[in-house]
Amino acid sequence: MPQNQDKFKINEQVHLEIEVKNIKKLHYKVFEFNTLTYYRKTLKPFNTSIDLDGLETESGFSKSMDIDALENQKKVLPFDFPELSNKVGLFIIEFVGNGKSARAVIKKGSLSLIHRSTVAGH
Repeated sequence: MPQNQDKFKINEQVHLEIEVKNIKKLHYKVFEFNTLTYYRKTLKPFNTSIDLDGLETESGFSKSMDIDALENQKKVLPFDFPELSNKVGLFIIEFVGNGKSARAVIKKGSLSLIHRSTVAGH
């Protein structure tokens, strides 16, 4: 949804909203992604379509919920992820319902190149 952020400050609460329709049970998992290891193995930048099948989440990062909505009715569901508070890195949140999946890629914190011009150069 357009109001969802993809970049968060380290101490900022991760909040997402998703819109569902014709789903009675929704499963979601949070994966912490090690970008350094991925780059060393593939020599490619991170790709959002990475295959997550067979990967394990950290404890408490996998949950299910029942959705109470009428058939053919869209419903917006809010999600908060307190387990990502004060963490730094790249996280993939995958939602699965009725055999369909959607994912959100969350970036917490960032690195910036800081340079200063001096007489000797940069």
